[in-house]
Amino acid sequence: MAISSTAAKFRKTGDTLDYTAGADIPAGKIIKVDGLLCIALSPIANGKTGALKVLHRGEVVEVTTNEAIGSTNAGVAIYVDSDGLATKTSTSNTLLGYTRAAVGSSDLSFEVVCV
Repeated sequence: MAISSTAAKFRKTGDTLDYTAGADIPAGKIIKVDGLLCIALSPIANGKTGALKVLHRGEVVEVTTNEAIGSTNAGVAIYVDSDGLATKTSTSNTLLGYTRAAVGSSDLSFEVVCV
């Protein structure tokens, strides 16, 4: 018997995860899910499910902090702590990637090439 009809429905890109928030999550927050680093695509209210974008090797993300990480050269390792905050401290933190360009001592935004 030959197939006479096929239909498909697009659901979502393969690099997003459904995530149920345990607290309010603002858009852009970095979330660690097991070994994956992800970014909230939009705000997710406590107890609600929303989409997280899984970060992949070679992708560039703009990181914005409320306090400067200090002057760095291009290629400096940037980590994420358990609260999703960017840091240059490797101990007990997860590697996000490396600075794409030099970062000035007072810069609050910079690009990171993900690993």
